[in-house]
Amino acid sequence: MSSPGGEISRVRGTALGGGAFVSGGVERFVLALIDLDRGRPSAEPVPTTFLPHGFAFHPSRPELVAVFEKHGPGACEVDLVQRRVIRAVPTVAARSFYGHGAYSPDGATLYAAETVRAGRSGVLVMRDADTLAELGELPTYGRAPHDCALVDGGAVMVVAHGGGALDDASPEAAPCVTWVELASGKLLERMTLASPRFNAGHVALGAGGDLALVSAPRDGLDPARSLGALTLRPAGGRARTVDAPRQVIERMKGETLSVLLDEARGLVAATNPTGDLVSFWRMDGACVGGMSTRAPRGVALSLDGAWLLVSHLSERAPRLTALDANTLSPNGFYVDPSFVTGSHLAVHAV
Repeated sequence: MSSPGGEISRVRGTALGGGAFVSGGVERFVLALIDLDRGRPSAEPVPTTFLPHGFAFHPSRPELVAVFEKHGPGACEVDLVQRRVIRAVPTVAARSFYGHGAYSPDGATLYAAETVRAGRSGVLVMRDADTLAELGELPTYGRAPHDCALVDGGAVMVVAHGGGALDDASPEAAPCVTWVELASGKLLERMTLASPRFNAGHVALGAGGDLALVSAPRDGLDPARSLGALTLRPAGGRARTVDAPRQVIERMKGETLSVLLDEARGLVAATNPTGDLVSFWRMDGACVGGMSTRAPRGVALSLDGAWLLVSHLSERAPRLTALDANTLSPNGFYVDPSFVTGSHLAVHAV
């Protein structure tokens, strides 16, 4: 069932999210597509062979998205118009995809964050976007690289690293965010968190230089008892992990999973599935609200910026709910079932 939220503008886009469910006793995986401009939308799942985690949209072919598995050999290209997987993106047995990638601005190169299985060191693998042939590797200067995003016109890749276990005191095991110059492979900057109890998970970057980073408890801590985190670094400023208000921080249990940076409003949204919380912040660290909902996971903005979308669970099934991005209150639009159980939402013009 779905319920429309007002007049259709035709500019909201299509929401994407990965999903896993059991049918006939068999676990199945999909990429769910939800047309936000349709009066009564429903999720249109595209079958995949793995749970989609992160998405890389081709810069000049809007129908094409590369999809990556969080831990494992799964990656593929999906045609969003034909709603089908076109081809698999292969890797070698010694490496695993780690959830995220990006196309170069000219669409010629597909980058993927991958982990070397032995030791969890990280590499950024470059592939010819047409043939998918590997072109080489670049170091990411951290262990367990996960999220990645291009900045500076595609000249620099920003990579967030989960790091090693809490009891590993070696410098290379520290969770961090790195800035890597692609032409030279040079490390330009490394940002580590103030507390060693958090990893560096997903990152949101603003065009003006703002950064928001969400974290899970470091490997070696009990995720059911430990807190996740949100770290904010305004452009030109210092990184700060938010520590107040206490009643919000105490609900950021387990992994702080997805993060959204709405530059136009100076707003950051973060999800905590274990704490049943979506929290809202300013870049100066002030908490400006929260939403209690069951196991929120992905968060994204509609293309027109009017809707803030959250994927979460309802009593019956996975649901997609839209909030008014100005008031942060539900606007009446939802999709149930959404088929989205994965970590992230993305919105794209198809």
